[in-house]
Amino acid sequence: MKTILQEVMGRGYPALAEKTPLPPHVHRAARAVVLCRTAALGGHIQGCPEGHVQRVWYNSCRHRSCPQCNRIQLERWLEGQKSRLIDHPHRHVIFTLPHELHPYWRRNTDRMTRWLFQSVRETLMCF
Repeated sequence: MKTILQEVMGRGYPALAEKTPLPPHVHRAARAVVLCRTAALGGHIQGCPEGHVQRVWYNSCRHRSCPQCNRIQLERWLEGQKSRLIDHPHRHVIFTLPHELHPYWRRNTDRMTRWLFQSVRETLMCF
């Protein structure tokens, strides 16, 4: 069964590709999404030994940009991440640096990392 993205890309991408210069990786991704789980990628037939029921399974593209293929990988990754969570109520906090400090970070990563974590610790201890 085709997805909506496959249908849209199948109809609109060829015209876009003719008009717009695109890098090769975009062409590969678009081709993968359009052909995913279709006869173009081949497949196999699954059926019972007596021949009553048969079903055709088409191969997937396994491209990271494909929503059909990536969904499965994403769900597996999420399941793996759940096992890493601590079994205790907690908060996820993100600390960022102002863009003005990025050049200093690149030149002195070790010291800046130490200062960042020290500042984060002090800030959280205040709360």
